[in-house]
Amino acid sequence: MIGTGLTWAVGWVSLFGAYLLARMAIGAGLEGYELFLPLLEEVFIVGAFGFLAGSTFGAVLGVLERHKSLEEITFKRVALWGGLGGLAVGALLTVLVGSPTGVIFYTVLGIGSATGTVALARRADTELIEGDDETLPALEGE
Repeated sequence: MIGTGLTWAVGWVSLFGAYLLARMAIGAGLEGYELFLPLLEEVFIVGAFGFLAGSTFGAVLGVLERHKSLEEITFKRVALWGGLGGLAVGALLTVLVGSPTGVIFYTVLGIGSATGTVALARRADTELIEGDDETLPALEGE
């Protein structure tokens, strides 16, 4: 979960950086982003929400899809879990900031991050080891 969260945080911060570079390339500049401290705060917030969404996605996938191999999990379900995670992040930002403009953006970002994560995992040459049901007794009500 932590690895997925860190991966998503790096990916989201990278996309945010690409967005800022694109703004500068088209001449829009960085209006609204004061250099250094406020901009660093924005980068930290994007990374923190990426970490939160990625970790949550990893946990949900691990719990709800734990009896399936990586090849058995469909991209539709992965997109659903990622989209719901992104929607939750967008809703949280709406509550904190008061602007609903990021809800669709974060939902799409969650879908892309989730499907990208599983696609990369499928390309890996390592084989996942299936755990037995006794490894998490606290989740089973013991």
